[in-house]
Amino acid sequence: MRITTVILLSIFASIILSCKDNKYDINTASIELPLTFINMDSMLYHANQTDYLAIREVQMKQNGDLFSYNLSYCLGIKLNPDSTYQIGLSNFYRDKYIQNLEKTIETNFNKSNRQEKEIQDAFKRMKFHFPNQDLPVKIAYVNSLFSASVNCGEDYIAIGLERYLGKDKKVIKQLPTQEFYLWIKEGMDRKYLSRDVVLAWLMSHYIEETSENYSSEMIRWGKLIFITHACLPALEDDILLRYSKKDLDWARNSEASFWKYLVKEEMLFKTDEESKLNLLHEGPFTIGLPDKSPDRMGVYLGYSMVRQYMNNNDISLTQLINLPYNMILQGYEAE
Repeated sequence: MRITTVILLSIFASIILSCKDNKYDINTASIELPLTFINMDSMLYHANQTDYLAIREVQMKQNGDLFSYNLSYCLGIKLNPDSTYQIGLSNFYRDKYIQNLEKTIETNFNKSNRQEKEIQDAFKRMKFHFPNQDLPVKIAYVNSLFSASVNCGEDYIAIGLERYLGKDKKVIKQLPTQEFYLWIKEGMDRKYLSRDVVLAWLMSHYIEETSENYSSEMIRWGKLIFITHACLPALEDDILLRYSKKDLDWARNSEASFWKYLVKEEMLFKTDEESKLNLLHEGPFTIGLPDKSPDRMGVYLGYSMVRQYMNNNDISLTQLINLPYNMILQGYEAE
């Protein structure tokens, strides 16, 4: 009995210490956040054509910008209150591929297995760390016809669920390879959904794109990923960075040599768009590095720089947002 008690106390102490080690993993139970989830796609898919005009009237009043984004931008359906709108929406949902797609979405994202609690807790943490910043009011599930994984408006977030079905689903395999390369399909994984939602909101409402040089944009991405991790503290780095575990290992093992490469090639203060595209944007690998490298090595390095700075300095996430990039850059030591 005494040995059991000692073991239990030891385990309890270790749990407490592990919680204290992650200062961003706060208790969200007492934080109030009015956040509504809407399944706009399911509502339209299951509606009768005779109901389309009534739905349009209600949605334009309640969710005008969101409804316009989903139908006009994603689906290319005109929102005139007449038969062209009815026929356009009816033709879309009567298409055989779309019907198979909708059935796959409903099977894989039913009410019980959506990640709503994880998303809601993430925005509660965001509210805790940024009490004076904007937060979304509604999150809508839409069929974006593969045009966007996540889109943010002034007060809403639209999630294209079709882009999180997984590369092995038949409806994903049927996508044309000349538009949807293998690496794009491999990224259509639901494990990235919450990460993408939080990151998209931060990008559109908290930290704007910079125009100074490559370093400023690299560290901006580092801030975005770091704050995303603070809102989703249970996520592993491979998911935060949208990497496979193999790619993450490559990035970690190559961090010092990548830093030396940037310094040697005098790329840190370049302002051309090509450098930013090559080192920060998605692709099969990072242009300029070996083909076995993961893409967006600049994002990885920016995240590593910000994390190192935050570990060595006692500042808040709000202070981090406004921290000049050169302070993080100057304090970085390649490991």
